[in-house]
Amino acid sequence: MAASVSCSDPKALALYARRKRRFFVRGISFALASGVCYGLYTAFLTLAESQGVWGAWFSGGAWGDGAGVLSAFTVTFALAALAAGLNDLASGIWALAVCAKNGQLGDLWKTVRTKPGVAMMACAAIGGPLASIAYIVALNASAAAGNPGMIVPVAALNCAIGAVLGRILFKQELAVHEVAGIATCLLAAALIGGASVSAMGPEALLGCGFALLAAFGWGFEGCVAGFGTALIDYRIGIAIRQATAGLLELLVMFPVLAAIGDGAGSIALIAGAALSDPALLVFLASGFFAMPAYSFWYKGNSMCGTALGMACNGTYAFWGPFFIWVLMGVLNVGGLSPDYPPLSPVQWIGAVVMVGGIFLIAVNPIESIRKRQEACND
Repeated sequence: MAASVSCSDPKALALYARRKRRFFVRGISFALASGVCYGLYTAFLTLAESQGVWGAWFSGGAWGDGAGVLSAFTVTFALAALAAGLNDLASGIWALAVCAKNGQLGDLWKTVRTKPGVAMMACAAIGGPLASIAYIVALNASAAAGNPGMIVPVAALNCAIGAVLGRILFKQELAVHEVAGIATCLLAAALIGGASVSAMGPEALLGCGFALLAAFGWGFEGCVAGFGTALIDYRIGIAIRQATAGLLELLVMFPVLAAIGDGAGSIALIAGAALSDPALLVFLASGFFAMPAYSFWYKGNSMCGTALGMACNGTYAFWGPFFIWVLMGVLNVGGLSPDYPPLSPVQWIGAVVMVGGIFLIAVNPIESIRKRQEACND
């Protein structure tokens, strides 16, 4: 009887509504912060691959012992796997440090042996060796075309692709506003990609193609991750995800791709040169921002819903090119011109349209207006 009275108490209901609203707003804040961190991670990763031995490799320089230049296959794919592995493993180490600080290492080890833990490792296998490597191949190709930021909005299609895959794989219904949002994202991607290809040629086309592949990987990861992330603390989840992805990329994908490109003897030479180069410190910085990029995404999704969380995270369509411009252009850390434009005016418009389309997927504007009117009436 007491419970029913308290539930009908207007003060109690108002307090519950305020707490629920604060919880929801905090979730949006986490998800938006993940988009900002993703932009910073992209900028530092792009910077890392322009420094030291990495800059020499991508400009046709010699490999570890100076015996010759790396093959085009190794430069395109093996180095992307190595860069992805260094970034993700650094991110995993940062995440493990956070877990250790919070006394969660024991819980992490127990979680690895559960079904949600296995699901998280499956997410790492999808989002790491597939999506992360494709993303870095795309970044490198666009950097070779003179515009490393152009592929970021294309990769941000993962939200739209995740919605489509959810409909195909899990028979999830697509509302009218979601279909409209997907169409808007595709239009924006065509605008960005078309402007890139017409202005920069085949390298831009290669970059956009691999960015689209990364978007598919992350979209599929978003579908699979729901089970694991709903049952795992987000700090433990990101530690499992990033450490697993980093180890797969460094110990499996990189050796296989390097052996295909330049033979088994190149594996130790390339790895040794990368691990002894000062650019490794920049990879530690990119990994530092990659950790909250993913962990805040998971946390935000659990608090404000997966669709809206992915939409807020998708703002990296803007933040990625922006921070590349600030770090490598305005601050001139990477040696670019201070007036370097990461995107053309048409592409900036496409990036903003992309962000709008992503939010349209997540939020029904008609329903939002109706709820706001009801709140005003109350």
